[in-house]
Amino acid sequence: MSARKQPSDPGYPAPKPTVDELLASVARHNKTGTDFLKADLEAALTFADIARTAEDAEERERNRRAARRAYDTIVRLINKVELNSEDANVMRSKLARLKSDLSEMDETF
Repeated sequence: MSARKQPSDPGYPAPKPTVDELLASVARHNKTGTDFLKADLEAALTFADIARTAEDAEERERNRRAARRAYDTIVRLINKVELNSEDANVMRSKLARLKSDLSEMDETF
């Protein structure tokens, strides 16, 4: 007599998602990625502003490094999300501003 598998059994298959559920999941993932990049870019611009105005050399260097790290992360991840045209334009503009700010602090690209 074969034992019937119960939902609590590890071998019990999970229900397969529908196409609509998969599309909704992809859209949520994309929005989350886009929101992360926007927040990271704003933080990077803030770090760059602090670095430019800091009188303390250690504070200036720490914030410059944080801005550069964020810039590198954004550049690496930006192609992994689909940006709408408005978000793409805003991000491109702010990313160019960040790169310019970092260049003024002797960062090389």
